[in-house]
Amino acid sequence: DQYLVLSIQKWEQRLKNAQTAFDSSSYLRLSAQLKEAEDKLASAEARAIQKEVDSLEEVLLDANRDFTFAKSRADEAYYFWKKSIHEGREDAGYRSKVQELTALMAKYSARVDELTARHDSLAKIVNGYKSDVKAVQSSIKDLYKDIELANSKIDKARTSPILIKQVMINNFDRSNFGIPKARIDRCQTCHAGWKDDVMEGAPQPFTQHPVPELLKIHKPETFGCTPCHHGQGAALTAGFAHGDADKYWEWPLLSGKEVYASCTGCHGNESYVKGADRLNTGKQMLAEAGCFGCHEVKGFLDLQKIGPELNQLNVKEKPDWIFRWVRNPKDYNPHTRMPNFRFTEDEAAAITAYLWSVGKEGPFQVRKGISAGGDAARGKELVGTIGCKGCHVIGDDVRMRQARGFSYDIAPELTRAGSKLDPDWIFEWIKNPRSFRPTTRMPSLRLTDQEARDIVAYLTTLRDDRHFEKKILTLDAPEAIKRGDKLIREFGCSGCHTIKGMEKEGRVSVALSNFGRKRVDELDYGDTKVPHTWDDWVFGKLMDSRIYTTDRIISKMPVFSFADSEIITLRTLLRGLTKDVPDEDYQREFDKNLQTIEAGRKLTHYYNCINCHQIEEVGGAIKATLDDEGFAPPFLLPEGSKVQEPWLHTFLTGPTPIRPWLKIRMPTFSLTDDEIGIVQRYFLALHKREMELRDYRAIPLDENYVVNGKKLFEDYQCLSCHYTGKIPEGKSPADLAPNLALAKERLKPDWILDWIARPDSIQPGTRMPNYFPDMQASDSSILGGNAREQIRALRDYIWTLRESR
Repeated sequence: DQYLVLSIQKWEQRLKNAQTAFDSSSYLRLSAQLKEAEDKLASAEARAIQKEVDSLEEVLLDANRDFTFAKSRADEAYYFWKKSIHEGREDAGYRSKVQELTALMAKYSARVDELTARHDSLAKIVNGYKSDVKAVQSSIKDLYKDIELANSKIDKARTSPILIKQVMINNFDRSNFGIPKARIDRCQTCHAGWKDDVMEGAPQPFTQHPVPELLKIHKPETFGCTPCHHGQGAALTAGFAHGDADKYWEWPLLSGKEVYASCTGCHGNESYVKGADRLNTGKQMLAEAGCFGCHEVKGFLDLQKIGPELNQLNVKEKPDWIFRWVRNPKDYNPHTRMPNFRFTEDEAAAITAYLWSVGKEGPFQVRKGISAGGDAARGKELVGTIGCKGCHVIGDDVRMRQARGFSYDIAPELTRAGSKLDPDWIFEWIKNPRSFRPTTRMPSLRLTDQEARDIVAYLTTLRDDRHFEKKILTLDAPEAIKRGDKLIREFGCSGCHTIKGMEKEGRVSVALSNFGRKRVDELDYGDTKVPHTWDDWVFGKLMDSRIYTTDRIISKMPVFSFADSEIITLRTLLRGLTKDVPDEDYQREFDKNLQTIEAGRKLTHYYNCINCHQIEEVGGAIKATLDDEGFAPPFLLPEGSKVQEPWLHTFLTGPTPIRPWLKIRMPTFSLTDDEIGIVQRYFLALHKREMELRDYRAIPLDENYVVNGKKLFEDYQCLSCHYTGKIPEGKSPADLAPNLALAKERLKPDWILDWIARPDSIQPGTRMPNYFPDMQASDSSILGGNAREQIRALRDYIWTLRESR
């Protein structure tokens, strides 16, 4: 009843607004037009024409009947004539009758055609009068449509009975015995305004759904509300429906952005769900923080370790630095992903001893003195321009960290690198990271020896000026090494790091795949005063993992120092981790295309491609470190429809400059052929395409198109931005566009057509002008002014371009 009263009030206000906004001048103008049109229709001339049309219809009826009868008699005569021939005795009388009736048919047919032409010409005049009347009536009706809609809604609300609105979601749930059962959902009994835009801004429970576009996929009429929002769907009072008044109800209402936790039920195999930003961020955090190293989590079982190998630290770092790092990583780098295990000094010393002993057996040898001779100023410029800051933060330049939006960095901060790392090791590392660590994610930037020395010279100026009391470490003591081995296994360090001898170690903590189903009575709050709710327990645990430790319950989980907002995000993800998934008919089908996309997402996240490139709707944070976005790495969503498969394989194997004026470099990741295939298929799958190798260069060219394309190319002054070989002198790098001489080897011909036709739709914000808005050509003298033909001509001419010298 309250909803109906409010609905009437809302629609009455909208009616008032519609009446106020009613265009009286248009109504008067249209009324005059209607009277004029009706007068024409009622005029003596129109009535006379209509009368003649009616008369002609009767005459036509008779004429058609005469023709039909003549044809029937002719068909009969023709049959008997042919029959006499087949019997060997042609009857000349029937032949004569066929000829006579055929001539009569022609006469009647001509009469029908004459009458039809006259009828149609007159009917067209009358129908024109009628169409004019209907058109004006339709325009007048459009003026009243908002008023009529409001009136109809008001009438409906005044006569609507108060009903329980119920949705039965068949086979959505499972009984305790695994038998499918229906879910009853009555939320819309109170939340009656969920689809009415007039209820936008109304108080709960009558307001419109805040994200109406989601309801086009998840239709409440059939899908209900509780699959997303939880709550007790069968209840009819707010307290029980939301779960507040029923302390035994295990699925209370999810409020605000907590609702995205439920997406996992149907989208459990996906690391990215469009629109579910908090859930997506939570999944990204879980992967980047390495939670799966200690905990088994569905959807994160096949990810690679997030930490570096620890097998040969002795060529890289000093023992006392390793000790301080193990003791408290946050002391050296507050933004590291490495959590604080709160080891005692003796424990940290033992772990250092073990790691040092493992390193002695490594094969890598640093060439002493190889890094000498660098220029720190040039090194600083290189670090700031070639792309290092896409992963690494240095000093006060925290733009990348802020753009990513996390409290932690994805790669080590280099602010104090000079105090941590051996200069010769830095040289070897940045020249060829995989020579030291074959499985590293750190790519090669194809540095020359001098560039590497310059960067080393710069990094060694970045020092930790704090004074630390030197710790005396007994690195060779067998008991310390043995204890370090035990501690590393006990605390699960191999979950994030590859450590020699521990390759087969398993996860050391509980599985989280059903953690969202944990009841409050299954959680231990220790000696704290944390409120006994699931939300508060999780928040406390993620804020300080040791908070619930008692003299009997020792917690080994390290402290991560997440920001409060990050804890809330992770909590949303954890809430959705349950084994209570709906029937497969309700889950999103994890088909081949989606599997391909998911594999590509994981790989591009693992190698941090999204730090530099925007793919789908995420990534591209490096733009925050650049003075001009024209210098940024490209947007990769169109890549599957844009670039040729052989070219992409070659490029990922050994990147070469596409825009050589840019200082930022596409790194060499040393991807395997399998990994390159994953990336290729990922880009294609985003456009629902599969891998198909073909010779794109063999497309047929029409000389007429090429000639006209050249004229258009020159008229549009394409070379004012693009070039075909040597970079034009005097051009600002930010004003240049790619080398068109490479188009034939790099781009797909169909994509070039799409790009020329609608560049701003393919890449919003592009500087490429749209020369064919609404597919209209500006030059009507070329190819008849046909936009599609002109676009093809431009493409065909571009296909003929070669490198100029």
